[in-house]
Amino acid sequence: MSRTCDICGKHPMHGNRVSKSYNHTRHTWKPNLLKIKTEIGGTTTTLRICTQCLRSDFVTKKVNVHPANVPVAKQN
Repeated sequence: MSRTCDICGKHPMHGNRVSKSYNHTRHTWKPNLLKIKTEIGGTTTTLRICTQCLRSDFVTKKVNVHPANVPVAKQN
C-alpha cells in the first residue's frame, strides 16, 4: 500500500532538516492521507486521498445514514 494520493499523486518528500547550528539530519515528510468511501460510476470504492483534495471538493464522501440516527417527525 503506497503513501500516494489517488487524486493528485502527492507522495512522501525526502530532504534535510537544518537546525540553527546548521546541522543536517535526514527527514521524510509524509502527506496527510485519509481513506474515504466514495461512489464512482454507481459502485462504492475506497480511495486514499490527501486532505487538500478533500477540502477542494474533488471527491464527495459517501455517508451512511442509519435509521436510528434520523430524527423522527412527531405525529399529531
